[in-house]
Amino acid sequence: RLDCQVVFMTTVYCGATIVPERYCKLRILIVTAMYPTKEQPSYGTFVEEQVESLRSAGIEVDVFCINGSDGIRGYWVAIQEMRDMMRAKPYDIVHAHYGLSGAIARMQNYSPVVITFHGSDLLGEVGEKYQYTLIGVIKMISSWLAGLVAAKCIVVADLLKPKLWPQSAVTIPMGVDLSLFRPMNAQYAREKLGLTHDKQRVLFVANPSNPIKRFDIVQTAVDLLREIKPDIELLPVYNIPHELVPLYMNACDVLVLTSMHEASPCVIKEALACNLPIVSVDVGDVAKRIDEVSGCYLCERTPEDISTKLNQALNGGRSTNGRDKVRHLSLQNIAQEVLTVYQDLVNLA
Repeated sequence: RLDCQVVFMTTVYCGATIVPERYCKLRILIVTAMYPTKEQPSYGTFVEEQVESLRSAGIEVDVFCINGSDGIRGYWVAIQEMRDMMRAKPYDIVHAHYGLSGAIARMQNYSPVVITFHGSDLLGEVGEKYQYTLIGVIKMISSWLAGLVAAKCIVVADLLKPKLWPQSAVTIPMGVDLSLFRPMNAQYAREKLGLTHDKQRVLFVANPSNPIKRFDIVQTAVDLLREIKPDIELLPVYNIPHELVPLYMNACDVLVLTSMHEASPCVIKEALACNLPIVSVDVGDVAKRIDEVSGCYLCERTPEDISTKLNQALNGGRSTNGRDKVRHLSLQNIAQEVLTVYQDLVNLA
């Protein structure tokens, strides 16, 4: 049996966030191929945020980063490096983010493995011609197999659960840093970013070269919109420090998302936390997130409908009631849900 030290905490109220009164003191190893670096400051920030929220809850957390940019070799080398790390220091649970990292995490017999599946690991990858790729299919199969031998599976959206059949999974979306992503004065945000006040801006938070995001459709939609709103500017934002993203969300007038697939896109929840209007295709849990939020619209993945919905959002004004819809998704609340999964595994040990 694992010797868990039960720690009683003072209940803390922060907006709609209630921190539970107790948890087990655990030692966790996070395994991931996505984590911010100096060269890529926005790469995997959602994993880093969860790590820090777990640490804030009193959990000892180490992070093992897989060099995914090195392809198969990077994952192969990671197996031995991870084993060496775990021999030197015992962990109660290994928590992997994404299915392929989960397959690597399962290449040891020291600790039970929890895998969080984020979307592309179970939905596939898209190539330059907007077709699903063979390598993506291989990763999907590998992720599914990893899920079969994991001690517990977490999915960020319900739509991923059937992809793991017959293994069961619990749905825990990634949280939102409500202290970072918050409404600000638009003029202040624009001045901080050096943006003028004479344009209406459409924000696209993703790398335009990533084919799954379909930036090409957004470009065409904005070109159509310029015929009636010549002061429109499309602003793609990517690979910047995470703390700058809220400034862009408050400096712009609407966020657009046109991905071929998503599970629970963090950018939607972050935009809601900033009360930014949203125009998005119906992917992942977006419809659920923006339901009954003023100023937010679902659209077809066509330039014409996107242009129409952008026009409606821009005419409706800058502010929404989105923040109220994501208060329960604070980093603190989500950390407690993850801790519940850990606690269940500890109780079974």
